[in-house]
Amino acid sequence: MKVNNLLSGMIIGSLALAVAGCGSEHKTNNDLLPEPFDYQALLNAAAEGEIPGVVLYIESPQFYFYGAAGMADLNDKTPMPIDARIPNGSAGKKLTALLAAMLVDQQKLNLDQPISNYLPAEMTSRVANAASMTIRQMLQHSAGLFDYLNDSNGAFYDAVVAEPDSIKTDVFALQFALDQPANFAPGQGWSYSNTGYILTGLVLDQVLGTHHSQAMRQQIFEPLGLHSLSYGGLEKSYAPIAPGYFHTADAVLNTRQYYQNIGVADAPVVGNAKDMANILKFIVEGKQFSHSIHQLLMSDTSFVSTGLDTLSYSYGLFKESINGKQVIHHGGRELGYATYNFYIPDTKTTVAMLVNCNGYQACDDAHNALYQKVIGALTQ
Repeated sequence: MKVNNLLSGMIIGSLALAVAGCGSEHKTNNDLLPEPFDYQALLNAAAEGEIPGVVLYIESPQFYFYGAAGMADLNDKTPMPIDARIPNGSAGKKLTALLAAMLVDQQKLNLDQPISNYLPAEMTSRVANAASMTIRQMLQHSAGLFDYLNDSNGAFYDAVVAEPDSIKTDVFALQFALDQPANFAPGQGWSYSNTGYILTGLVLDQVLGTHHSQAMRQQIFEPLGLHSLSYGGLEKSYAPIAPGYFHTADAVLNTRQYYQNIGVADAPVVGNAKDMANILKFIVEGKQFSHSIHQLLMSDTSFVSTGLDTLSYSYGLFKESINGKQVIHHGGRELGYATYNFYIPDTKTTVAMLVNCNGYQACDDAHNALYQKVIGALTQ
C-alpha cells in the first residue's frame, strides 16, 4: 500500500493548534470559573461521528476533568478507557529535548558543538552542513535539514508498511534523509524537520554509550512518576497500545501493528493523556528540574520565530497567542493516531487529548473541530 499522498501535511498539520461515554472524572470550583463546559457531552458527540475513540484530560488549580468516549477497538467493541495508551507522535519531542537539557546540565553534552563532533564521519558525510550544524539548531528546527517524513513523499511509511515486524529506530529513519540537499544554511531560517530530532537521538546514544531510551526511563519516566509512558518499539513489556485507524480507498487499516515496532527520537513515547499532560506541566512550570534546565527549555530567549504569525518554537514546544492568551503546545500526528497537548500559563491549565484515528480527511477534520471547541472553551 502506498501511503505517500495520503499523508501530505499530516505531520505539518500538528504545528499550530490554531458512542456513549466510557467513564470520566470531573470536579470544578464554580466560584473561580465561568459556567462549566460539558466536556463529556462534547466527547460523546465526537465519538458518535467520525472519531472511533477519544480521551481528554484537563487539570488546573480550579478545574479537573478526565473523560473518554467511543471505542478503543472497533473489532471487539472495546470501550475507550481513560488510561488508554497511544503513540504521542511529535508531542514526544519535548522528552527528547528534556533529556538533552539534562545531559547539558550534567556537562555531558554541548548543544553548540557541530554534530560532526559526536557522530561518525560515514554518517555525517551524508548530511548536508553537518560540520557547521549544531544540536541546538536541530532541536529548534533552524538547521535547515531535509525532513525524512514530510520531504520524502511517504517513503518512510511505505517502508514501515512493507516490513511491519522489524524494529525501526533512528538509524532506520535517517536513511530517508541521507544525501539530500539542505533547505538553507544552519541558523539562516526556520523549517520544521523531524530529521533534527532523529540525529539528536543518535547523538544522545553516543554520549550515553547506550540507547537513550534507558536514560529517558531512568531520568524522566520513573523519577517523575509517569508510569504509563514507555519508549515506542523498544519497551514492549509495558501495557499495550490502543488500536489506531487509518482509512484508505479500499479498507480501514489498524495501524497498531506498525507502531508496536517504531521507536524514534522525533516521536519517542507511548502513553496516556494524564502523563502526557503532566510532563508538559512539569516542563513549563519547571519545579521538578534545576533552574538551568528550566531556563534552557522555557526562557523567552529560547523561543525562536517560526515566521508564522505569533508562533515561536523552543525545544520541542511551540508558543503562540490564542484568543489573547499565551499557549504552550505541541501535538502529534501519526498514521492512525492524533494527539493534542497544551498548557495555558494564565490559568495553569494543562491539557492532553488522544484520538485513535488520523491521516484521512474525515477524521482529521473531526478531531481538529473537537480541539477547536476545547481550546475555545479554555481560552475564553
